[in-house]
Amino acid sequence: MTTTTKRNSPSDIPLGLILPATEYGSPDQRFRGIVLEQAVDFDPRSCANARRSRFATLVIDGPRTPMLLFAIRLDDVLVSWLSDPAESAVSDAIDSWNSNGSVSIALSGKETHLFVIPLTRTIDKGELLRPVRAVQASDIFTTQAIETFTTGAISGAINVPAGTKVSYCLTHTTGVAAALERQGYQAEYSAKDNKFFAQKSRLATVSSDYVWTPGR
Repeated sequence: MTTTTKRNSPSDIPLGLILPATEYGSPDQRFRGIVLEQAVDFDPRSCANARRSRFATLVIDGPRTPMLLFAIRLDDVLVSWLSDPAESAVSDAIDSWNSNGSVSIALSGKETHLFVIPLTRTIDKGELLRPVRAVQASDIFTTQAIETFTTGAISGAINVPAGTKVSYCLTHTTGVAAALERQGYQAEYSAKDNKFFAQKSRLATVSSDYVWTPGR
């Protein structure tokens, strides 16, 4: 049986971050460059002594536009970030990882734990981003990403063995953040539940459900 990170509501979209390593103040010199961060439901300390670690990138062909998935495997844990391949922050992150020969990861439970995943080979950015259109609006990507999460299709993005702990998120880059707001979502962090997510604004929901008729 595969365990998947749960959300507060089916309409909530779990969010992750791309941040510079300097934000974490780690004394480990290997922890550098651009960091992928995600809040997870399991204890990240369980991955501290993982015997197997691997980082992978793949393109998901959506009906409107391709989407990029970054994934790490730490023994029986799989954590992924669905990302907009047209965002400059995503391209810059790939350059950083190639330059360092590794990917820096931050997994947040009650505390944030840092990991460095060595690259087994250079990420071919040209091939990976080849399907991306010259002009790709973040609204198109974000709309498709929202559908991927709310329909549960994200859970089928990668075939995983039974017993794997799985956690997915949408990478909260600048373009995605703006597109979420335009579509009536608000990014929120719950310290109590250790969740960073986009939630449909109640005002936006009421507005979309309200139909004006003459005389009202």
